[in-house]
Amino acid sequence: MNNKSAATLQQMHQTTEQPCQPEDLYIMHAESNAVTSALARLFGSANGGEALPLSGIRERAMLELSQFSRLVREELTSLEVSIPPAVSFVSCANCQLTVGGDHPERARILAWLAGNDRVAKYFKEIEVLFEVVRATENPGTTFGEESCFYIGITSAGPVAYFQDHLCATQ
Repeated sequence: MNNKSAATLQQMHQTTEQPCQPEDLYIMHAESNAVTSALARLFGSANGGEALPLSGIRERAMLELSQFSRLVREELTSLEVSIPPAVSFVSCANCQLTVGGDHPERARILAWLAGNDRVAKYFKEIEVLFEVVRATENPGTTFGEESCFYIGITSAGPVAYFQDHLCATQ
């Protein structure tokens, strides 16, 4: 878990004004069981079940990245936004999904992104997969809050990477 995830959890904990009600505890328990079950399927159960190897997670991340690229390219083409030039999408700790860099059609792309929950959620799903890969490849490493996830849509194909970035207001 990176610093921004831990900070978000801590902030949520600190801003809770009312004590948990019994029905809240049931919901949290059910959600916890669902998360535990999903993690067990992904990484194997504690009692020696088969785990998904890192290569499988990486392959899944790359597959989802390719599908995201295809979806974005189709939708941008319908808006008459061409690639090249490349379009860079970034999501930071206190930012929503936005366009990184100075694309000539930046305003049109931002308008398309506004309220486009499907693309934003898909981006976040891919980010989580790449964060799992990064955390697994760098055990014990804590990444700063300025480390943001990018997806670049280029004429040669998509790229995904982490880079330090200071979010600016739009």
